Amino acid sequence: MTVPTPPQEILIRYCSSPSVAKVTVLGQGNINDTFLVRTEKQVFVLQRINDQVFPSPQLLIDNLQQLTRHLASRPDTARQRWEEAVLVPALDGSLSVLDSRGSMWRALSYIKDSITVSRVDSPLLAEQCGWALGHFHKRLIGLDVQKMHLPLPGFHQLTGYLRHYDQLTTHDLPQHSTDIRFCLEAIRNKRESALSLERMLARGDIQQRIIHGDPKVANVLFDRDSHLAVCLIDLDTVGPGLLHHDLGDCLRSACNTAGEDSDQTQIKFDLDLCRIVLKGYFQEADKLLTPIDRRLIYDGLKAITFELGLRFFADYLQGGIYFKCQTPEETLHRAVVQFSLLQDIVKRKNAFLAIIPLGAV
Repeated sequence: MTVPTPPQEILIRYCSSPSVAKVTVLGQGNINDTFLVRTEKQVFVLQRINDQVFPSPQLLIDNLQQLTRHLASRPDTARQRWEEAVLVPALDGSLSVLDSRGSMWRALSYIKDSITVSRVDSPLLAEQCGWALGHFHKRLIGLDVQKMHLPLPGFHQLTGYLRHYDQLTTHDLPQHSTDIRFCLEAIRNKRESALSLERMLARGDIQQRIIHGDPKVANVLFDRDSHLAVCLIDLDTVGPGLLHHDLGDCLRSACNTAGEDSDQTQIKFDLDLCRIVLKGYFQEADKLLTPIDRRLIYDGLKAITFELGLRFFADYLQGGIYFKCQTPEETLHRAVVQFSLLQDIVKRKNAFLAIIPLGAV
């Protein structure tokens, strides 16, 4: 897939000397086109918001503006370096810019001397993934749920994803495909149990708070030298949701030692890493989750893993129109990875529940 470079009409809105700006593709995000822009005077991240995924890009800008104001108002008590990726205004003060094709662009601060990783391969990275999410959640305390828009229609609402999936045609699929049969069976057998948190929310047993929405390993920035977490990026999904989904997604990503694009036979949910991630999280966010919330972490882990597998598979059925991919089969493989991970998570349920800290760490 070819990633379009930022047009001059956009660069000139952010750079006083766009002709000498050095632009490189940044990251491997599934949704937006992201670039690093360097000039003699500034370095920043420039993104084109994918309006096929985000039908109302202005909502993202409004959310980021609210988030930026909130974070600026809160003192940071972190004992290690911590920075936030906030909006960088254009030269005229605008927080977003439209190009001639109607696409919306925005700039974000660049976190220098930082790196990303695709998978966790050490106890330090595991602990720091949990710490980063816990610190971010703590920083969100006091941000009114009513002031933040839902960034995507139906985001993390499994009932809606299942309704959409049920409307897709599956009877013409090649039944000889082991991967397709595996996904169909996983969705059929696990869909009801994956809805437990959503049902509790509907009954009022649990409440929404502001969450990150996509705290996978690749969205944590680490200091280049110390490998301590310094930032949580990709804030387009910040909005109302369940902390259980956020923590579950962090665990799903960090504890799959084979990585997001691995071979199905190598998939394993690592309980040792899980224990370390949880330790890091509760070091920062010990008081955010009640004992009942803590018991529901497993439900969040199971639900978010099922949801992502379902979304990948549904996207495959539609020809790969949502997530970036070279071929739809790449998206099918991603679905297989998530459902394989879910299978291992379910197998390890009792062992997982035994390591959840129900009191103070």
